Amino acid sequence: MKNNLSNADKKSLISNLSWLFCMRIAGYLFPMLTLPYLARVIGVSCYGKIAFASAVTLWVLTITNWGFSYTATRDVARCRDDNERVSGIYSDVLWSRLSVMVVCLVGIAVLSLFVTALREEYLLLLFSLLSIPGHVLFPDWFFQAMEKMKYITIFNFVIRLFFTAAVFLFVKEEADYVLQPLFLSLGYIFSGILAQIIIVWKWNVRLRAFSLPRVIDTLRKGADIFIAEFMPNLYNSFSQMLLSQVVGYSANGMYDAGNKFFALSKQFFSLLSQTFFPFLSRNKNGHGSYARLSFLLSLAVSFFLFVGAPYLIEWFYTEEFSEAVGVLRVLAISFPFLALWDVYGVNGLVLSGRETKYRQIVMWVSLAGFALSFPLVYYGSFMGVACLLLLVRATTGVWTYMSAKNQTRRV
Repeated sequence: MKNNLSNADKKSLISNLSWLFCMRIAGYLFPMLTLPYLARVIGVSCYGKIAFASAVTLWVLTITNWGFSYTATRDVARCRDDNERVSGIYSDVLWSRLSVMVVCLVGIAVLSLFVTALREEYLLLLFSLLSIPGHVLFPDWFFQAMEKMKYITIFNFVIRLFFTAAVFLFVKEEADYVLQPLFLSLGYIFSGILAQIIIVWKWNVRLRAFSLPRVIDTLRKGADIFIAEFMPNLYNSFSQMLLSQVVGYSANGMYDAGNKFFALSKQFFSLLSQTFFPFLSRNKNGHGSYARLSFLLSLAVSFFLFVGAPYLIEWFYTEEFSEAVGVLRVLAISFPFLALWDVYGVNGLVLSGRETKYRQIVMWVSLAGFALSFPLVYYGSFMGVACLLLLVRATTGVWTYMSAKNQTRRV
């Protein structure tokens, strides 16, 4: 890899990795400060309600992303010195995401009229869904493509600082649990508005007028990656929603407690992918070094979470969350398979233009995961959900690895 990197490339990778590392440290620090407080004040049931609203929001967020975090990042990274093309891509993506967002929010509003679970927690769901406009306005994919990760880091720090302070100031009793997603959403909205100002000011990007044909064409081009990103919700977010309705909010809170540390670790791990993705879009020769680094990191994180699970749950939660130790340990085993999925899927098949193959793998595995979620949730409760995710991630990781290697042999 060293022979293929210029000094500018090395400097850019180190800078971006450093900024993202700082962001992940902040991503660990702030939630660790609020987790014990929230667990004690609102209890496991309300904690599960928040997890339920977050799962619904994740569905909407995945749809509004439409795979642009990969396709738009890749496309802008390859023409980032051409302001005219960058402005065109940026405009098409922003209008497409806004259009999809409006359709999704209207759909949720209509659906809530018929689904009791959505109607009963309408205020919590509303506050949680307010984060969607903030996510749409904050184009983290653009900063990745420009390899200017410091902006993502600074904005995330501001969001988390605001959220943490607001939780301690205003969440004082169990009934205040609805405020948690509200504060987080307000932080995202503020950050999104600020991001738009900086993009126009620093990169001179100009927003073009809305064009329905261009929006449709943009959505069509990103359809394969969108399907690959959305399909995992059929077993991931859906299994948590199913858990809430079949077993109860307390079971969902138990699962979310264990998954919280896994999710935070996954965010930390993803900094490598975020840093290398735009670089590998321009220089595929660094893939081998990236793969080795990813696997070593995934093994280290997996070992840390598995061994440290009892201590993490004990330190950051109350005694009623003790069964979350098993959830965290099962999820920890899936980390190396996530590395396979990322290295040979997103940073392998997608970067080589084989989005359709990647979509097919994720789609079939997700459909199988959806079918398995019913018996595993019914008979296994929150541990069933954890085992489901391990099985799906292992299958997807091995399948993408084999597909990428087979393609290499043919070439």
